[in-house]
Amino acid sequence: MEGLDHLKYHDIAPYFKTEAGAAQTHLEGNRLVLTCLAEGSWPLEFKWIRNSSDITEYTPEYRYTITSLKREDAGVYQCAVRNRMGALIQTRADVRVAYMDNFAELEQRKTVSQGRAAVLNPPAVTSYPRPQVTWFRDGFKIIPNHRVAITLDNQLVVLGTAAADAGRYYVQAVNERNGENKTSPSIYLSIAVFWSQIVFI
Repeated sequence: MEGLDHLKYHDIAPYFKTEAGAAQTHLEGNRLVLTCLAEGSWPLEFKWIRNSSDITEYTPEYRYTITSLKREDAGVYQCAVRNRMGALIQTRADVRVAYMDNFAELEQRKTVSQGRAAVLNPPAVTSYPRPQVTWFRDGFKIIPNHRVAITLDNQLVVLGTAAADAGRYYVQAVNERNGENKTSPSIYLSIAVFWSQIVFI
């Protein structure tokens, strides 16, 4: 009579069910839940790491939750999983946090001699990702032309200024990731006109 084989159970080292996540951008203030999907012989324990520093101890919890994201929470998150057979670390996600502060600068005044170039720097605003910037003068959007240019750094350059270039300039900055739209303090540009005097004798 054929004997019965005994069932043999083998311990399985931990392994991940999913590959490392790509970069992801979340809105400041939103809830973030990272999940570590791993298998292997139980009990499995999980630990979370951010920018190479442990942020949790090993526990049975395979999720890491941030109830309200702050910009300081941005970074590279990794999940470590272990059982009695060993431990394994996976890069989970490059987490980026979208935010936009208010403009920090006050109103400015700038005077340029007629005929000279006027270079206006956009008021500074802290934002991630970098905002889209649009220049305005006296409420009208500025369209670049042969005399007016906007640089890659969002500087406004007006060549050969004339009296008509004087006015209130400002920018609107839009964070396209979180939808915030901020209007900068004004830059008042004055054009100094010098009249030559002809003296008849």
